[in-house]
Amino acid sequence: MKSFKLLVALVLFFIAVVSCKKNETPDAGASAGISGSFIGRVQFQGNSLSVDRSNRLIRILREGNVDSYKIEFFTGVPNITGVRFINVNDSTWISSDTIKLKDVRIQGKRLTINYQSNSETWIVDNALRK
Repeated sequence: MKSFKLLVALVLFFIAVVSCKKNETPDAGASAGISGSFIGRVQFQGNSLSVDRSNRLIRILREGNVDSYKIEFFTGVPNITGVRFINVNDSTWISSDTIKLKDVRIQGKRLTINYQSNSETWIVDNALRK
């Protein structure tokens, strides 16, 4: 009888461990590599605003469209929206805009931005994932 109780306890323990396993979808890995928070130097030059600040928070978030991302700057700098990425390898994503004036790169834990649009310029050199 004791061995039966031990067997039941082991089976219940196994079921609990297996059912608590984290559920992952194939797309979750790709979006986790793009989305996230980074800390780095943010430079912005616009018509009436010039910003150059170190150790600033930069967040990349998925927008309404599955393939579109928004880059948020928490320094009074306008956000960049509608960025699409190409997955180069397991740890590298590059913005898919073919114009060199719109370059956003995530390589491992590093984010670099050299983005120009409507006479505004965003530059982020070597921001690190938080």
